[in-house]
Amino acid sequence: MPHTNRRVFLKQYREGMPSPEDFGIEDSEITDVPAGQVVVKVDKLSMDAWIRTTLTPGSFHETAGLGATIRALGVGQVVESASDALAVGEWVYGLLSAQTHALLPAAGLTKLDLSNSLQPRDFVGPLGVTTGLTAWVGLIAVAEVQAGDLVLVSGAAGAVGSMVVQLAKARGARVIGIAGGPDKCRYLIETLGADVAIDYKNADVAAEVARAAPAGINVFFDNVGGEILDIALENLAPAGGRVAICGAISQYSDMDNVRGPAKYLRLAERNASMKGFVVSHHAARFPEAKAEIAALMRDGKITLPEHLVEGIDHFAEALLLLFAGGHTGNMLVQP
Repeated sequence: MPHTNRRVFLKQYREGMPSPEDFGIEDSEITDVPAGQVVVKVDKLSMDAWIRTTLTPGSFHETAGLGATIRALGVGQVVESASDALAVGEWVYGLLSAQTHALLPAAGLTKLDLSNSLQPRDFVGPLGVTTGLTAWVGLIAVAEVQAGDLVLVSGAAGAVGSMVVQLAKARGARVIGIAGGPDKCRYLIETLGADVAIDYKNADVAAEVARAAPAGINVFFDNVGGEILDIALENLAPAGGRVAICGAISQYSDMDNVRGPAKYLRLAERNASMKGFVVSHHAARFPEAKAEIAALMRDGKITLPEHLVEGIDHFAEALLLLFAGGHTGNMLVQP
């Protein structure tokens, strides 16, 4: 049967932050499903910072070609199948991209296990690769958080940051979250259980971090980079601090002039370490991560509020809103 697909594609490259006119929208028909492939009706797309890096030539994620559908991870339901691996009606996760219907090889999709009361949206939420699993890998596999640690999290009110705060608290750590604006800071304290919230828009972040961590930071989970990374390095504990570099959303708009850490010598002075990570390199530990997160969800110790943008036509504005900090928790697009 034919399926009408509405997709968002890249019309032109731009230096700096993209604008709505850089994106196009068009309809097409899926009339043939080759052997081994399936048609997936897209249900939710995860709005992640890495998408921005695909829109600039030479970025560290594969650059999108002009005319190409904007890449995004999501969940959806199989509506037509020419594969023995996936049946019509099954739910899947994968690189579904900014469209209403995705024609993809079944081998590139992950069938969702919806047992134990899990919902498809959980796999672009607390159990998502770019949300909960990224938080778990950075905090636990990379930074090796321990009970009693003092953890600093930048971008703490976003999807990954929200998960880091809660996972750290569940592991017995004390948490300082950095976010923009009083509403987000209240969210960190009242909803996520952070011990301290610092408003980078209205406070002296360096002074507030020093005040909240007089003995130093044991773990810094960095989603932002730039000045905040230097503040964290300046406030590392005297020995054994760990910095996990997840992302640098403050730098993605000018990748030719990325600001590196000026305070990197603190790593040597304080016998500390700083390590970047790509979540997919830790796939062997995903079952462990999923088990811990799912247990915390069942116990009511993990929550991840959604900021839902409806309509594939609003994908571009949702992406720009992500970088403007106009959301709290997990931003999703529902085509």
